[in-house]
Formats: sequence, C-alpha cells, structure tokens
Amino acid sequence: MRHLNVILLFLVSCTLYPKYVREVEFAMPSDWRIEFCEMNELGNVNWWRNLGDPVLDGYIQEALGANQDLQVAIATVDAFAAQLGVVRSQLFPQISGSGSAGRAKVSQTTEQLLPGEPAINNAYDLVLNASFQLDIWGQIRSAVDAAKAQLYASIETRRTVVLTLISSVASTYVLMRQFDEQLRIAKETKAARDESYRLAVIRFELGLTSMLPVDQAKSEVEDAQTTIDQIAIQVALTEDLLCFLMGKAPMTPERGKLLGEIYMPPCVPAYLPSELLNQRPDILAAEQQLIAANAQIGVARAAFFPNFSLTGQYGAEGTTWHNLFTKPSSIWEYGINLLQEIFTGGELTNQLRFTEAQQREALHQYQSTILNAFKEVNDSLISHRISLDLERDQKIKVDTLKDYLRLSWLRYQNGLVDYLTFLDAERQFFRAELAYTEAQAQSFTTLIDLYKALGGGWVVAADCSLELPE
Repeated sequence: MRHLNVILLFLVSCTLYPKYVREVEFAMPSDWRIEFCEMNELGNVNWWRNLGDPVLDGYIQEALGANQDLQVAIATVDAFAAQLGVVRSQLFPQISGSGSAGRAKVSQTTEQLLPGEPAINNAYDLVLNASFQLDIWGQIRSAVDAAKAQLYASIETRRTVVLTLISSVASTYVLMRQFDEQLRIAKETKAARDESYRLAVIRFELGLTSMLPVDQAKSEVEDAQTTIDQIAIQVALTEDLLCFLMGKAPMTPERGKLLGEIYMPPCVPAYLPSELLNQRPDILAAEQQLIAANAQIGVARAAFFPNFSLTGQYGAEGTTWHNLFTKPSSIWEYGINLLQEIFTGGELTNQLRFTEAQQREALHQYQSTILNAFKEVNDSLISHRISLDLERDQKIKVDTLKDYLRLSWLRYQNGLVDYLTFLDAERQFFRAELAYTEAQAQSFTTLIDLYKALGGGWVVAADCSLELPE
C-alpha cells in the first residue's frame, strides 16, 4: 500500500515537458568592444534626473501616467493574469448545482394509468454535481506553467514599453531643444544678414559698389529665411511628438534648460555582457516566452495518455415540494471516468510536433534578442564616445570660424578683401553653429540610447511607480 501511495504521489507530481535550463548557443563576449569610464550606480537610478532639467522630469512622469501604448501594455498584463487564473482553476474540483420544478399531464388516451394514478404530476429536483480531473500526467500543471511564463513575459514587455517610452520622451525633448537652439541661431543670422543687405543697398546707392553685392546679400537673407522655415517645421513636429508621448493633444510644451545647460554625466552605466541577460526586459520577455513554449510540450505529450476524472452527484427528487428534502427523496452517484484517444488521424502527433517547433522558434528568437542586445550596447558605446569627440571638435571649429568671421568683416570694412570672402566666412560660421548644436544633441541622444540598450534597475523602479489597476 505504501508503494502504491509513492507511485501515485510520483504520478501526480510529474510533468512531461523538458526541464528548462538557460543556455546560450554562442560564445558570450567577456567585455565590450571599447573601454570607457563606467559608473554602475547610474544604471539603477532615475538617470534622466542626472541631466538636471526639472521640466524633462515632469514630462517623463506625465508620460508614465498617460501614454496610451503603456496603458495597452498594462491592460495586456491584466489579461494574461486573468488567463492564468482560468487555467489554474482546472487544478481544483469543479462544482455546479442545478434544479428544476415542473408540472405535466400525460394523455389518458395513449397512456394506460394504474388505478388511483393521477394524470397530472409534479416533479422537483435539486442536484449538486462535482468533478475533478486527476492531473496524473501533468497536463494541467504544464498549462499553468505556460500561462505563468506568458504572464511574466507580458510584465517584461510592459517594462520594455516603459524603457522605450522614457528614452523616447528624453530623446524627443533633447531634439526639440536642439531645434530651438538652431532656430535661434538662424534668426540671429538672418538679422545680421538683413543688416548686411541694408548696408549693401546703401553702398550701392552711394555708388561705392555694383549691384552684385546687393543681390548676393539679398540671396543670403532668403537662404537664412528658408533655413528658419525648415527648422520651424521640425520644432512643431517634435512638439507634437512629445505631446503624443505624454498622452496629450498637440500643444506648445513648456521649455526647461537650454541645450547647453543640460548636464552631461562624466561617466556612463556599465554591466558585463553576461549581466545583460538579467538587465534587459526584452531579453527576459523572450526567455519567458521560451519557457512557456517549453511547457506547452508537456501539454501536448500528456494528451497521449489516459485522462482520468472523478465525478459525483448528490441531490433529491420528488413529486411534491414538502417531501423533496426527506431521506427517501435523496439521490447520489459517484464514479471515475476514463478517456483515451485511440485514433485521431495524426492530430496528437502533429500537435506535439507543432509545440516542439514553437519551442525551437522561441529558442532562436531568444538567441536573436540577446545578439541584438549586444549589438545595440556596442553601437551605443561607440556612438557616445565618438559623439563626445565630435562635439568637442565642432566647438573648436565654431570658435575658429567665429574669429575668421570677425577678421573677414574688419578687412572687408577696410577694403582689404572682397564681399565674397566675408560671405564665405559668414556661411561657414552659420553652418558650423548649426552642426555644433546638432553634435551637442547627438551626445545626449547617444547617452539616452546607451541607457536604453543596457536596461538596468531603473526600468524596474519606473515600472513599479506606475499606478496599476487592482
């Protein structure tokens, strides 16, 4: 008897899906492609606060509370949680009740009634039904494990949305401040060119020059105005995008610090490549999908074995209501049902092959997600390092061209160089200022991309700050 109990306990506890072990089929890199100043603490805090712009901080909080894509992700998690409850309910006995009351008359011409037997009768019954599936082969438990993994995957997907949302808000805000600064530069340049055009007209009217400098100056004014219009479009588009990310209708967002006033952290967060497997929510989501696909194999394998169910019924039947609850009116029944598929035309075999193929698909998707993560981190590290160098080089170029423009203007005023020389200096300085502003924004954008690529504790912290439905 004891051996029988042990066997039954083993059968009840077994599942038929392969044991999941995290494996990576390619060599894990030991480090990133470049060396850099690293600070691990920055990866586990709200990194955007280090930029020192309270307006940006507020925009990110608004986005976390109202972004529609994030609300979709939150609702998806709720749906998977409910689905887990549905699947898990099959582990418990299923109890239902039924009752009926009726009155019927039989035909006295077609039915031969016994003496004293009435033609009209009442019928009452109350029945309690119960059933319980013996999950001997772990079919239900495998389905529960799969549903649980899918729930965890949906949570990590929600965190991926949080990560993407915060990065997008920060990048869009930096881009907006870039266009603001470039618009200011373009307007100042146009004002200077308006003055140059006015002076060119005066010099022409005094007979000091030909019409050529006037046309050249006017062309430069029109060129500056074209640049202003182009940048103004970009400002409006980034404003609309920022409002969309915050879950608002298009409006003119408040501005915070100037692009040059936003703080650039001297160090960047860093983890070893192996730590990335537990840092990026998209990798964790892909792994949970793999675990779910692995558990579905157990569901398909269990379908090949007999299905045992315990059933029971207890209630009462009677012809009058007052005697329905007496002992003679009671009814009961219990038993065990067995269902074994014998021939299904290959359905069970193909269902198993289908789940195994899905497991392989999930495995390769998991591997691809890891490789893509390594690529994104290395891309971001290299881009950020070079962007900082580019910003420094552009600043030197702007300073050099500023001095070149000043000297050209002085020499032009004294008649030592022609107007074309001054125009060349002015054009180069204008383009350099725009390029320097773009390089400044690019440095912040690549830093934001690096935080996005690395993931980290800040994603979990931001996700936990969400106001989730009960």
